[in-house]
Amino acid sequence: MDIKKKIYDLKKRSVEIAALAATMFPSPSGMSASNFDKDFDNETKKLTAESLAKNQIPMDILTDSVSLNIQEFKTILESNPDIKFSAELLGAIQPGPSQKKMRSILTKGFHFTIRNSRGQKKYAKCSINQTPQGYCAGAVKRLLHKVYNEPISGNLSAYQEKDHLAKSANFLGVPIQLKDIENCPINTVVVIPKCTGHPHGHILTVVEKGVYCSDGKENAGSSFEDNYKDAKGIYAFIPVDGSIHLTPEILQNSPELYASILQRQSGKELHPVNGGKESQPVLFAELSAQKNSHSK
Repeated sequence: MDIKKKIYDLKKRSVEIAALAATMFPSPSGMSASNFDKDFDNETKKLTAESLAKNQIPMDILTDSVSLNIQEFKTILESNPDIKFSAELLGAIQPGPSQKKMRSILTKGFHFTIRNSRGQKKYAKCSINQTPQGYCAGAVKRLLHKVYNEPISGNLSAYQEKDHLAKSANFLGVPIQLKDIENCPINTVVVIPKCTGHPHGHILTVVEKGVYCSDGKENAGSSFEDNYKDAKGIYAFIPVDGSIHLTPEILQNSPELYASILQRQSGKELHPVNGGKESQPVLFAELSAQKNSHSK
């Protein structure tokens, strides 16, 4: 290819991107799309105008990482049901200050009293320094009350806590796979539904990577996964006192989330679609007629 033509084509492409960015984000220098393309010929201006009409925003326009608190992230997920929660997003979550409080309580241990299905009193202990005693639901419910002042439900089975925690303002609930439990952030509460050998399901808290506590210490590994291998519909409840750090790479693997972040920054409604060459994801900015009239 002729070098001059290649340079010319690159310049035209840069004009398109600059013009698009100018329509999305305020520029500190006050430069507009017309400032960028004034030195180019009519053909280039025509291409720029066509691109603006389509409102195509390249996916790599966001170059900086984004940090959100989990409450903000929870709001984004609740208002965008198409966002799929991935292992990458799970790994990007950073625990909040409650991790120290929970670890301290579990290290010291605590005693509690429960009643079984027959109404009989049972005395039990919860500690990271013991093996599980079979009272996971009673222990975790009381642990969450101590750490988050979470109301203690009257549920007898561990799997029933899923519906209880789903209504709590203290947690962000997301579906996960069994293999992803060890990647959950510290203090995450995991509810495993009824499955073979576990008619009451199971509930646990993540103490550190690969270390869990129900009423006693459990470890990730093949024996743990074999124990719950046929469990379907596992949910992780992530405390909202933490934060999530989203890099451009993570965002580009989640177009719906990427669109939501750009929308928050630009104030314009965006929808992710596939387009462009080689099926590269492209964001379309859809502006309402009212917004268009104000911009004229």
